Amino acid sequence: MLPQVRIYPYKEVETGAQIHESLIWESRASTNLFGKDGVSGLVNVDLTPETAVRLAAALGTALKRGARVVASRESPAACRMIKRAMISGLNSTGVNVADLRVLPASVSRHLLKSEGYDAGFHVGVSINDPELLEIRFYEQPGIQLTAGLQKEIEKHYTRLELRRAAFNAVGAVTYPARVRESYAQDLLAGLDAEAIRARGYRLVVDYGYSATSYVLPLLLGPLGVEAVSAHGFAADGGEPPTGLREAVGQSKRLVSAIGADLGVVFDRAGERLFLIDEQAREIPVEQALLLFLRLIGSDGRQGKLAFPITVTSHVDELVEGSDLEVIRTPASLAELTKAAAGEGVIFAGAVGGGYVFPEFLPAYDAVASLCKLLELLSPVERPLSELVAELPASTLVHRQVPCPWSLKGAVMRVLTERLRDREVDLMDGIKVFDERGWAQLLPDPDEPLVHIYAEGATKEASAELEAELRGLVEEIMEAEGATAAAGASS
Repeated sequence: MLPQVRIYPYKEVETGAQIHESLIWESRASTNLFGKDGVSGLVNVDLTPETAVRLAAALGTALKRGARVVASRESPAACRMIKRAMISGLNSTGVNVADLRVLPASVSRHLLKSEGYDAGFHVGVSINDPELLEIRFYEQPGIQLTAGLQKEIEKHYTRLELRRAAFNAVGAVTYPARVRESYAQDLLAGLDAEAIRARGYRLVVDYGYSATSYVLPLLLGPLGVEAVSAHGFAADGGEPPTGLREAVGQSKRLVSAIGADLGVVFDRAGERLFLIDEQAREIPVEQALLLFLRLIGSDGRQGKLAFPITVTSHVDELVEGSDLEVIRTPASLAELTKAAAGEGVIFAGAVGGGYVFPEFLPAYDAVASLCKLLELLSPVERPLSELVAELPASTLVHRQVPCPWSLKGAVMRVLTERLRDREVDLMDGIKVFDERGWAQLLPDPDEPLVHIYAEGATKEASAELEAELRGLVEEIMEAEGATAAAGASS
């Protein structure tokens, strides 16, 4: 902690954090600027206009002078405030910005990829907390920021080593035209539109108050899809009166009322997709991921499929005997999109409603995922409910266990030592295998807790594996905590 720096009461400071300014309004001080989904914080508490200007200036300093960045946002006024502050910070370093205003992140990623922009960012509301804003960054060809660029931005941000442009070198702001139409045209070009039109789909679409309602109609018309929509984009950007669970419930009733082939619900970011079958039953996200995989396998495709290491082992079983190859990635969106952009990868996905079709865009995109699903279902002359009923039932369990920041390293180190004679995978966290299945421990990058995943042949076996690993973790935390307390008292 630097001299003259004050930390007000009831603040959370991570072990190893460098405090270079007073901690007054902010709720916590972290060792890392970036979390698992970008930079996030409470508006005007952790994430202020001043913070946004400084963050953007750090990004601009990491880029070349004259670089081009694309920006977009969601509708709330707080998102507009932070986005404009970011644009000012980038311009101050001599970086040019293309402002797309309110559009889904997938549209700005597509523009970045197709027009050769150097980087991009999207300001939106957190999917986990409606009071948190997230600034998500991406680079060519539309993937999350790589670790190297993140560290360079953090270095400039922490050290205040920021490039400043001269009077005649300040960056410009432009407003590209017809970016929605360009996105829709390129997506249509990669679809079998004739097969989709021949199927004559009837859908229920809940936009979740997202800007996808600006984009999806440009695709449904040419594809001959009849759609009943709800909860389109709200221009005032206020708090949505309907949450995700309520939206799914309303969509179920609409599916029954109009006899739809399926229903879809978008999240507010327009990145995740939640499905409802023709019998008005919600398809769990675990089953939806396996549905995509089954349809891709039955389509005779060849290539690689990327999944996080925590995804069910059923994905490996479903591709046996086909020309598809499963590759595993660490359990982060950045690593998943990086793998998706690799050669030969045709699909990537994780539990949570996010799917990636890298031939179009190596990132979560709910609009593209829906269009690809319609294409994959077109040659299948069976209702969606029958296809889902044939999928293997998930036995994967997930539990969060509180773990102080100061003990995370010790837990991982001691557990690795205790399991050294077992079959383990250390790609991300610790994953241990035995004849019953597997269990995995992952430290959370943003919160003082660890995640435990386990999967066996049955729910009971999964619960047993999870309980064993949790017991080990709690035993280690108790022992290490007692050792630390004894050292402090002496």
